[in-house]
Amino acid sequence: MATSRAWTFSHRGSPTDVLSLTSSHPIPTFPPSLNPSEQQEWILIKVSFAALNPGAIFQMALIPTFLRNKTCIPEMDLSGTVHDVWHPHATIESNTTSTRFRKGDKIIAMIPASHALPTGSGALTEYVALPARFAVHKPPQASFADAAGCLLTGMTAHQQVVEAGLRPGHRVLVNAASGGIGTMAVQMARHAVGPEGFVVGICSARNVQLVESLGADVAIDYTQHTNNKNNSLPAHLAQTFHTNPFDAIIDTLGHQSLYANSPAYLAPSGTYSSVGIKPPDFSIPAFLRAVWQMKLNEWWPVSRWLGGVGRLWRGVSMMEPTLEHRERIAEMLRHGQIRVVRDSVWRFEDVKEAYAKLGGLHARGKILVRVDETVGDDEC
Repeated sequence: MATSRAWTFSHRGSPTDVLSLTSSHPIPTFPPSLNPSEQQEWILIKVSFAALNPGAIFQMALIPTFLRNKTCIPEMDLSGTVHDVWHPHATIESNTTSTRFRKGDKIIAMIPASHALPTGSGALTEYVALPARFAVHKPPQASFADAAGCLLTGMTAHQQVVEAGLRPGHRVLVNAASGGIGTMAVQMARHAVGPEGFVVGICSARNVQLVESLGADVAIDYTQHTNNKNNSLPAHLAQTFHTNPFDAIIDTLGHQSLYANSPAYLAPSGTYSSVGIKPPDFSIPAFLRAVWQMKLNEWWPVSRWLGGVGRLWRGVSMMEPTLEHRERIAEMLRHGQIRVVRDSVWRFEDVKEAYAKLGGLHARGKILVRVDETVGDDEC
């Protein structure tokens, strides 16, 4: 049986503690083991690049074995080349079945949780077999590295823009504007509100120029308003924007304090669109408290006299996107409507170090891993 390299984990814990690099992972073969609902086109992908996401750290740290495959490969986003194609109705004698992909096609894919958890499939492997509906063709001018980092972040940012109801002329605030989702959200928000709109991004001082280059009219350095009760970030926003509040806030990290204080700088009809609530760490108790707070934000009355914050809160998750969602982001990348900001590119052998940086929650754009060492950073 042919084998390849892959990063795997079998127990819960931090990436540093639980990840192992194996060189004996079996390369998937066709036909795959199928449930009746999986009678569809499948592709075997030789992976070029994978993109790291905080959700994978939560998967390793929190999800017990009974809710997933015993041994898993982490990560959801990848780019690569189709190595083989299989369709249940295609035969050697009659190749009349139309397939979306052919051997040699360059693709990008995002593996949803509904497939990754029960099968153990992930992006941090040299070869992965997936249903073809999880993949789309890579735009010809996009590098494999950039393409690997566009789907999950792009789909999440787009859904946040939709939930926020952005329109031409709107004023919008984007929190964590220099992160993987944030860099996409700034670009999409700029396009949605048009030149007559107003986009403000929150980031650190070193990323102000980047955020403004992506389309923000103003970038606020949050480090100037940290650990200062008299000049906290919510207080600064209230002082600056109280008389001309935002029509929407897009929070790509999940700061509850920004939402709790939002009536001071978010219009009464405005929407607070968030990726969730940021837990203080990757522990189970912290995660459960964050989930409970999210539910309170969703369920509790908007009316402030009943104890609510007073502004509509929308949680956004793209764990189960459709093919249409994937194709939309690929088209945006194809037409130059979005660009991927790279924080760094890591060797396949250095995945643990890459996760250590991601866990610090201060990445500038996307952290990428070169899975195929023969593919260059800018190779298309």
